[in-house]
Amino acid sequence: MKTWQAIQGVCGLSKWLGKLMVAGMLLAGAGQASAVSLGTCTGTLTTTFSPAITTVPQDVTATVASVYAVCNSVLPLWVGSGTGVAVNHLKGSTCAQITTPTSTFGDKTIVYSDAAGSTISGTGATVARVDLGASYAVTRTSTVQSGEFAGANAVETAIVLKSDLASCSDLTPLAQTSGATTLEFVSVP
Repeated sequence: MKTWQAIQGVCGLSKWLGKLMVAGMLLAGAGQASAVSLGTCTGTLTTTFSPAITTVPQDVTATVASVYAVCNSVLPLWVGSGTGVAVNHLKGSTCAQITTPTSTFGDKTIVYSDAAGSTISGTGATVARVDLGASYAVTRTSTVQSGEFAGANAVETAIVLKSDLASCSDLTPLAQTSGATTLEFVSVP
């Protein structure tokens, strides 16, 4: 039997995941209104910054590692898991602006539990941020270059808590962020 705290935890998680999905849909744009979802992955996304970000503008390598606890697709019908990695090059990053207009994004390579994979293009990727109150929804939109869902759009939305960013300063540089993520593969209309 579930305790009241466990039920509240599940309900809180449900509301939080709902916000994540709404943010992803808002950032995906009206142009994808007739697009069809081909598959999704949910899990956690961790970004490690090297060197750590401070208030002084500097070029930073951001290694983005995703662990997808659940991945599923409709065609073919499949449920599994996966991992993904991308290396981004952030130009002139500071605590106030981590991703700048001159930043470049690397390809994201995903390997699924059935040994299939997808390569999401870094070229042409766009990154947007939506304020959700206590957190930000950061969405990267790009195309699938090869592998599963080739030719589709890939829209990944990660939640970054504002409290994780608030301590960023010269005395406490920002070395890493982590949060929940949802990756959706969407057909191109």
